[in-house]
Amino acid sequence: MADNSECNMHLLDTDFPVSEMFESIQGEGNYAGINCLFVRFQLCNLRCPWCDTKHTWTRFSDTFDRMKVDTLKQAIQKRSRRHVILTGGEPSLFRLDLLAEPDKQYHVESNGTLIPTQPLTLTLADGVIIQRGAMDEAIISQFNWVISPKLSNSKQPVQPEAISFWARQSYVIFKFVADTEEDLNEIEAFVTQYQIPQNNVYIGLLGTTITSQLRPEMVEEVVRRGYHFSPRLHILLWGQTRGT
Repeated sequence: MADNSECNMHLLDTDFPVSEMFESIQGEGNYAGINCLFVRFQLCNLRCPWCDTKHTWTRFSDTFDRMKVDTLKQAIQKRSRRHVILTGGEPSLFRLDLLAEPDKQYHVESNGTLIPTQPLTLTLADGVIIQRGAMDEAIISQFNWVISPKLSNSKQPVQPEAISFWARQSYVIFKFVADTEEDLNEIEAFVTQYQIPQNNVYIGLLGTTITSQLRPEMVEEVVRRGYHFSPRLHILLWGQTRGT
């Protein structure tokens, strides 16, 4: 891994801080079970207390490779997996459209706080400065975007302009994680407020143990309300383990 301890880290369009790359199955969402390559990026603009990838939050929270776009594209092309999951951290901090290749199907797992078609200049809490141009919507509209807005239990602010943008896009699904019926009520109010099509909503269960995922009463309530249930297959199979 590269030494990323310089005082001022400045990331531009062609820079990608990569935490890890591994092959596995997609654990949740509308492509659950597919054989895929995960590319996990370092750095996030949120701090959710229950986050299961806190090692990606800052440049100091773990080691990572600072890769140029061509190097990362070559690394992805060397893998045979057609489906590529871009996750984090927060992948929409970076110029994902520059990674596109015609023989790959890209999926992006995002917290939905940023609008990719707008240029971004942002200084993160750890002092990293990110400057990226607007992504080409003709390219990113071919991606499968999985937007995971954070509920009040995340203690993170909602970005209404960004959520409204995502709710209008045909290439987006919304994935929520719920623990209680109160969470489901909050999700329902959120879906109504932003006019998110019900068929685009997937709900999984909070927790990192097998027991936390085996709650038929919650699944029945998700289905009763007309939403899709998203299993968290990686938790059921491997628990809370990195690189799976």
